Amino acid sequence: MNEFFLVNNRSIVVGDTTIHQLRMHDFDEWFTAAKAVKDYLKTHSDEIDTRFLKAHISHVLTLLSKSAHLEESALISIAEASESLLIQLVDAMIKVNDAFFSEKESKRKRRRKSQSSAGDQISWFDTFQFMIESGHRHEDIMQMSYGTFTGYLKAAQKNHAAKMRVQANLMRAAQHANAKAFTKLIDELKPGED
Repeated sequence: MNEFFLVNNRSIVVGDTTIHQLRMHDFDEWFTAAKAVKDYLKTHSDEIDTRFLKAHISHVLTLLSKSAHLEESALISIAEASESLLIQLVDAMIKVNDAFFSEKESKRKRRRKSQSSAGDQISWFDTFQFMIESGHRHEDIMQMSYGTFTGYLKAAQKNHAAKMRVQANLMRAAQHANAKAFTKLIDELKPGED
């Protein structure tokens, strides 16, 4: 799905069921099931079939319950009535939440996990604080879909890195400048009068 699909929190309709993006406010309720499905899909074809449903029916029901906003009993009724409809719903749920299911763990992230001690690891609070410092509000972050959250997080990280590069270049320029050049640099950085 594209960035505007994510940012606008769009959904897909399959039959009478609307499949929504998974949200951050209930991340703890869907993550384990989504991770199990994601791991299965890594080692098997991306095609959802009977074998997949048998292996992960509890995970599938949890994810569909969260993304379709339906009770598991309603989903069980759908599954009993039509396996092909259930497969279509699961396929749509994976497509709508492609930001999670297609996300790859970076080598740098894996290396950091193996090298850091438990006290050095970044927590969700650290990540939320970083986003809050970038201008987001806690309430807004919790209502974001996972795809929107990761998109804004990556944008905030890029913005932070760019600011750090500018600061490093300014420090270097200030360090090597004579007094007159330093004064000129500071004057250039002052906001202009309109």
